[in-house]
Amino acid sequence: MRISQISLFALVCGAAPLAAHAGREVGINVGGPEIIVGSQPPPLQGEVVTPAPGQGYIWIRGHWAWHRERWEWISGRWDMAARPGSAWVPGQWVARGNGWVWMEGHYVVQAAPPPPPPGQEVEVVASEEPPAPIVETIPVAPGPEFFWIAGHWHWNGGWVWVRGRYDRHPHFHPGAYWEPGRWSRRGGAWVWHDGRWR
Repeated sequence: MRISQISLFALVCGAAPLAAHAGREVGINVGGPEIIVGSQPPPLQGEVVTPAPGQGYIWIRGHWAWHRERWEWISGRWDMAARPGSAWVPGQWVARGNGWVWMEGHYVVQAAPPPPPPGQEVEVVASEEPPAPIVETIPVAPGPEFFWIAGHWHWNGGWVWVRGRYDRHPHFHPGAYWEPGRWSRRGGAWVWHDGRWR
């Protein structure tokens, strides 16, 4: 009985943070073990996004993982969305203290943003750089007055991918086209500029 109490005491006292190999520390938090890696993760690799296997699938981009004392690339994959209307917020490495911590990706229910008042543009400002765009397979246009509006990253407290779609030009004419929206840098933030018909 006394040996069990001493072992339990040693386990509790040694739980945060635990000693580990050089280059990382391990701590305990409510969500499970948290690994702090001493070196910065490499830049994200480019990936070719294959066509979705069916309706309701969401692309989960690849990322770097810390495994066996080195960085390993985990390839992107398609995943069935947890619920209809869900969007995937990608995981990311975040600088913390003297190292980097992995924040897991997760699903969120994607709510359509309210439309701006007529004639007024709503400015969306993000505190983080948008991820690399997802390469989408563009289907055949339903008609000559339809234009492809490419998917883009939307900031909603985290990055959410808005899929591309076809839309009809409201005032179709020869030479008409869709000018895509884009993110631009402003100081320490990123600002979204809506696309528009030309």
